[in-house]
Amino acid sequence: MGMVFKTILAFCVGWGVLYAAQHYWLAAITAQVSENSGLSLAPPVPVAPAIEIDPEKMRQAINPPVNIDTRKYERLAIDSMMRDVERQSRNALSHVPVPSSLPGLHRH
Repeated sequence: MGMVFKTILAFCVGWGVLYAAQHYWLAAITAQVSENSGLSLAPPVPVAPAIEIDPEKMRQAINPPVNIDTRKYERLAIDSMMRDVERQSRNALSHVPVPSSLPGLHRH
């Protein structure tokens, strides 16, 4: 029983010593910080003037109007479609059988 009591007593004494050391260390650091809290290390910075922002100018800067002239590309698209139609027409006509012709008989 004596060994258990001594162990518990040693644990409590150790805990108390650690608590006291931490408490006094924290008090010393707090005192040093509060001593130097009035010390100004840098000169005061002047206050910047208020910024005026025009929302319309901001919108124009972020999302400028874009004018894209697409007439040239529309014409190219229409020309491309016309070429496709002509090519399909020529292709279809090439698959039509040629009418037979009799020698000496003209079909005009």
